[in-house]
Parts: sequence; C-alpha cells; structure tokens
Amino acid sequence: MKKYFKKSYIALPALLMVSAFISGGCGKKEEPGKSLEKNQIVAVRTIKAVKGEITTTRTFAGSLEGTEQSSIVARISERITGINAGINDYVKKGQIVFLLDKTGPTSVYLQTKANLDNLEKEVARMQALYNEGAISQQALDQVKTGYEVAKANFEAARSTVELASPIGGMLTTLNVNTGDWVTPGKELAIVANISQMIIKFTVNETEIGKVKTGGRVKIEPEFDKEYATEGSIYEISRAASSDSRSFTVKARFPNVKDSWYKPGMFINAGLVLDSKKDILTIPAAAVVYAENKKTVFVIRDGKAYKTEVETGISDDNFIEILSGLKEGDEVVVTGMNNLKENSKVTVLE
Repeated sequence: MKKYFKKSYIALPALLMVSAFISGGCGKKEEPGKSLEKNQIVAVRTIKAVKGEITTTRTFAGSLEGTEQSSIVARISERITGINAGINDYVKKGQIVFLLDKTGPTSVYLQTKANLDNLEKEVARMQALYNEGAISQQALDQVKTGYEVAKANFEAARSTVELASPIGGMLTTLNVNTGDWVTPGKELAIVANISQMIIKFTVNETEIGKVKTGGRVKIEPEFDKEYATEGSIYEISRAASSDSRSFTVKARFPNVKDSWYKPGMFINAGLVLDSKKDILTIPAAAVVYAENKKTVFVIRDGKAYKTEVETGISDDNFIEILSGLKEGDEVVVTGMNNLKENSKVTVLE
C-alpha cells in the first residue's frame, strides 16, 4: 500500500519556541504548568483515512522432507564392514548401501549359504536319478521344496548383512561410519526422492480456519532468497496436537536447480491468510490501545478529538477501520502521546 507520510522541514527547536510564545503573553500570572497545559499547542503529523487494500500474511517455520523417503535400518547386531554410498549420492532401489560382518556371531549368512549349496547339489543329483527312473516324482519334489526353503532362508540372512535401499533417491542422511557396531532398529541412513519436496509446519487454532487445501505457500530460505519458490497446501491435520493446540499443515513444491532443498532443512513458509479490497484504512501506528479500547485522535478545526474505533484485519503498516471513522477524516499518526481531548494542534505539513 502506498504510504502518505510527508517529510517535515520544521526544526523541533523552532516549534518549541513557537509553542512557548503562544503559551506565554501578558496578563495575570498563573501557577507554573497550568498555563502551559491549558494553552499548549502540540505539533503532530496526520494522514487522512482512505479506501485501500490490505493483505494479511504470516510466516511459519517448517521442516522439509522428500515426497518419498525411507530409512535403512539395521536388523541384527553386527559391525559395519563397508559403506557403498555417501551423502547426496543417488542410489537405486535395491542397491546395496551397507555391508555388515558376515562372519560375526549374530550372522547366519555362512550357515544358510552352506545349506543352500548342499541342497542345490542334492537337487541336481536327484534330478539325474529321476531322469533315469530311479526315483519318483514325489521324492524329487521333496528335495526341490527343501531347496526353495533353504534359498528363502539364505536371502533373509543375506538381507541382514547386505542392507539395500528400499527406494531410489538421494542419500540425505548418513548416521554411521565403517567399523561402527550397530544394533537392531538403528537408523543408518535416509534415502529420499527430492524432485518434489514437502514442507511441514504448524498453525495455531486461531488462524487455522483461514488455511485452505490448495492455498499457495511461498517457500523462502532465510538467507538464500534466490532459491525462493512456491508450493500448494495438500493436507491439513483434522485435530490439534494435545500439547501445543496447533495444527500440522503440509505443502508440496518442486525442488529448484541443483536440488538445492534437502530433507531436514528448516525453511520459512509464507501464507496469505486474508485479503480485502476497497476498505477504509489508516496507518496501524495511529491506533492507541488503552483500557480495552482502541482510539485515534481526529483533527477538526485545529483541535484533537479522541475517537473510539473498531478495527479489522491489518498488515505490517495499515489497519482496517470498521467503524468510528469515515473516508477523509484526518487522524494523528505522530505526536498522539502528547494529546488530550480538545488539545490544540499544529499540523506539520
């Protein structure tokens, strides 16, 4: 919104001299302070109430995650013998990222592999006998079933020492090093698809009613403004959290060049909560808050009159006036702290 303040070229000392001259004069002496209070002319700056537009925005701090992300977690207690990817490396679905000690005390890799190898040879031997008519189909099937069970056991054992990425994406978090001892359930790394990002933030219960699915969100880092982008809200929690009484909001947005946004970052999310056009507005600084009332000083015929107002939405600079003023009213924006009802004023041009 366009501001209407004008610079003043009247020096403060000169104003004080004018004020002193006006409050002085010939006649009967009055008690010190009373004459000054009675006849004091206060210098103020004013602005007229005008029709305009106000857009209310709020900025929320949110955390980022990929639209698809998954953790690689240890299943047994063993030592890490190899790591095949690093931070920000892209990995394919099923690619082996971590190797654990296959000969360790909790690993059954070697045992299951040996059993599988033996049964594989047994299947080959029984197949040859069956081909010669020496054994029945049932006997051959029993050996083959045992082989399939051994194969499944081996694959399960291998998956505990050869940890693969469950999805394709970027390795965004790496929590361990080669040689570390891990335990079941320990998160070793996070893999995320970051071509699309999700920002999660919370909105308090007084403002959540103004947040709508599909609403636009401005995504803006605090320092790297060149990476600012936009997204849209796709999910709003149905209930407030029990501790903070706030609602979780999720918005989705495309990543920018060089996949700059990464999971775990804290980023600002800007939302437009309200917007009104053709409303009566004045600078927010003109409103005086006291005794649960909102008042402004209106200038008429060189005097200031306190007027109670009802306000609506506001932004960083202006506030909506619902009642108490009309378009064109001249209100004080600077100097109101020195005013009383019916104070004489001089308006700085």
